[in-house]
Amino acid sequence: MDNSDRKRRDFILKLARTLGVASSVLLSPQLFAKSSKRSPVHLVSVKTVQKENNKQQLIFEFDGKIKRSLFSLHTPERIVLDLKHTSLKTPLRKIREKNSLIQGVRHAIRNNNDLRIVFDLANKAKANTKLSESKIGYRLELTLTGTATPEKSKQVAKKANRKHTTEQRDKKRTLARKQTKRRNKDRFIVAIDPGHGGKDPGAIGHNGTLEKDVVLKIATRLQQRINQQGDMKAFLTRDGDYYVSLRKRMDKARAEGADLFISIHADANPDRKLAGSSVYILSEHGASSEAARWLAKNENSYEAKLGGVSLENNNKVLSSLLLDLSQSATIDNSLGLAQKVLRELGGVNHLLRKQVESASFVVLKSPDIPSMLIETAFISNPNEERRLNTNHYQRKLANAMFHGIRRYHLAQKKHNGNFA
Repeated sequence: MDNSDRKRRDFILKLARTLGVASSVLLSPQLFAKSSKRSPVHLVSVKTVQKENNKQQLIFEFDGKIKRSLFSLHTPERIVLDLKHTSLKTPLRKIREKNSLIQGVRHAIRNNNDLRIVFDLANKAKANTKLSESKIGYRLELTLTGTATPEKSKQVAKKANRKHTTEQRDKKRTLARKQTKRRNKDRFIVAIDPGHGGKDPGAIGHNGTLEKDVVLKIATRLQQRINQQGDMKAFLTRDGDYYVSLRKRMDKARAEGADLFISIHADANPDRKLAGSSVYILSEHGASSEAARWLAKNENSYEAKLGGVSLENNNKVLSSLLLDLSQSATIDNSLGLAQKVLRELGGVNHLLRKQVESASFVVLKSPDIPSMLIETAFISNPNEERRLNTNHYQRKLANAMFHGIRRYHLAQKKHNGNFA
């Protein structure tokens, strides 16, 4: 927009505002009468200052001088601040800090132009105010003084309630896992995880193909292929277009007693010429971070299990040893599985890398479930995007994955006898 256009636009806007005000006055004389009344003062900011455990201060900033009144209400304990001819210019946020006297704050408009603010207190407190001039107008300091809040005892009670709730939830989960494993004891269970979904579309191809749609189709074909085997069963972590968090995907696999976890993706790269398949397992760094998480979980929950074996929460050394052994065996099995699947994918597509890669993907972090992540192809490559959209290529990819999984399963079955 050049300078003449801008001036013309500003003139038109100014004229419109002028005509709008004039017509309002002509059509509504009451409006003109009201304009002579006092303009409201605006509450522009609120700041909390924590003095000590039994003392708290709130600092209100106004763009003009205010008239206020203050009083207390009991059962429950509240402090009420009334501000004459005042309105909010910024929304009040919930004012509550550690050991805070204030448990909540509410506000309402009274008599059309008065603002009332109500502070819900943790216990009885005295309140006083001080008004002074400030750079933007006036500052009101509200100081609350009360007995030491029972915050610590409340926190202890909340922690105990959380622990009890967690224990009950963990007991239910453990029972569900046992029931699931009993139902599936004669079958090899494969968790198939179609990446992304819902609000997370994943990578997007040059022609608009969404990764979340393609991988779901491939995953569904793989599930059907596996379920044709009498000694195997597969389920999907998501069977439609909806979002599932990464941890929730892992939790679903554990709840179903999965023997394998396969996450399916379609990679993207700014270089549209890049093509090929690749397979990942968990890196040592990812295993270390997950080990720390599991040990912390063990200390703070009713029960943590690895492969059906409870970690001893009163013996950190033993827990750490069990976790390390479980993770090492899982990563070894993941590598064996990934190598077989990568070899099969090499018969369908060019391999981006001929060796199994390692990374700290969250979905690969189950310490006792062999897991791998498959990048089927580059959706950013126009040729691979086109092939990913065909039933024929989706079926070929699913069959390649199946043959790798099947070979791994039969080898494990021969070595271990069964998966009861």
